[in-house]
Amino acid sequence: MDQPDFREEPRLIGASAAHRQVMETLDLVAPIDAEILITGPTGVGKELYANYVHQRSPRAGNAFVAVNCGGLPRELIENELFGHIGGAFTGARLQSAGLIAEAEGGTLFLDEVDSLPLDAQAKLLRFIQEKEYRRLGETRLRHADLRIVAATNADLVGAVREKRFRQDLYYRLRVVPIDVPALVERPEDIPLLLAAFAIRYAKAYGLAPVTFSNCALEKLRSYSWPGNVRELENCVKYLTCMQLARTVEIFDLPLERADEPDELLPLTLLVESGDLKTVKREVICLFERVYLESALRRCDGNIAAAARASGKARRAFFELMRKHGLTGCQNSSEHKTPPS
Repeated sequence: MDQPDFREEPRLIGASAAHRQVMETLDLVAPIDAEILITGPTGVGKELYANYVHQRSPRAGNAFVAVNCGGLPRELIENELFGHIGGAFTGARLQSAGLIAEAEGGTLFLDEVDSLPLDAQAKLLRFIQEKEYRRLGETRLRHADLRIVAATNADLVGAVREKRFRQDLYYRLRVVPIDVPALVERPEDIPLLLAAFAIRYAKAYGLAPVTFSNCALEKLRSYSWPGNVRELENCVKYLTCMQLARTVEIFDLPLERADEPDELLPLTLLVESGDLKTVKREVICLFERVYLESALRRCDGNIAAAARASGKARRAFFELMRKHGLTGCQNSSEHKTPPS
């Protein structure tokens, strides 16, 4: 497997055919001043792909301005984009240049472009066609030189059909269509992303990078990742913060439980991956952890009682707990220091 270049933005790392196709297309069109429409589910990093294009274009020396159209009140969208002059409306004492002026010479990224109301869509269309616009409250035409990159996780074709999105604007934005696949569609990229984020957050927090057992890695590869790369990044960030001081096991993973309805899934994943020696070691590790947690729960966190119930010496039981990073309940004094 090709190793990623960790100097790159980790969220743009990947070796799958689907990811390579996206990156090759972006490299091809970045120097060409054409509109781009990026589609894909939430969490795949659409803004990062837009910024990637900007940084590899002749406009890289100028501003990259990103706006989430869905995060703006509908009545303020035109004001945010085009700006206003003083006195244009109640409360507008000072003039505002707007995001188009801010992005002059650079790139304006419109995320959730499907959220634009129809009147704002009409004005955006005119700007794309003529490179001209008016600030709210003025008659003077202004000109701007910038590139438009838009993105959405919505079905724009359906929105056009339902007349919620202008067809002419759709085709003006979709000069170069880029469809970013969901993470579940490119599982071969998951180990590379895990490694890249492990290094990023180890450096950021001054901690050791997390490593994963075969079982944990197989679980991560088979997980549905509803939050896509953003969810995977947060998973690695959490595990780094936990400072486990050992290999991450399947029971450490902070994944949605609804994605794992089968209680035997961890064991199934174990026996379907790796060689016998490795799998045996990981099965024993999984059993030990589950058994210890169960024993401690039954004894309300009392380590001495849990050791007696399991038929092990207290010191041996405590050493197993330490191996798996477990403690007794907070009101038990016995978990604070090793038993003598």
